[in-house]
Amino acid sequence: MRQQQGGQVLVNSEEIKQIVRDENYELLVQRSEVWGQELRRQKLTRAQIRRVYNEVKRLQMRWDPVRLRMLKPRLAYIASRQQQEARGGQLLRQILTPAIDAVFEAQDENGQQQRFKVLADLFEALLAYFYAAERQGGR
Repeated sequence: MRQQQGGQVLVNSEEIKQIVRDENYELLVQRSEVWGQELRRQKLTRAQIRRVYNEVKRLQMRWDPVRLRMLKPRLAYIASRQQQEARGGQLLRQILTPAIDAVFEAQDENGQQQRFKVLADLFEALLAYFYAAERQGGR
């Protein structure tokens, strides 16, 4: 269900954590479609989303929990750099920060790596829907 307030999609951090914790791929696909379209509507740039996505891909190749933790300040920086009418960076931060938190709620490294896989899949779905919305918008 798409929840909106003042024309903006609301992000429920507990729902994001549930997606990552429970490996809920049905909900992951549903929400990432809405969020990917909203990221495009709120003027997130390709460069911004690719910068973060590339780091996630590096982490998939070589797991490093410290680098994953450092993604949170990078997201904060992206969110702070955008102009008032462009809030895509803020939305990306609202989505990925609770997902990162959910990864580290796992008790052991194997659990963290499994949850990180779900986070990476969530981000990949976001990116796919972001690009699909961009193509529909005529970029």
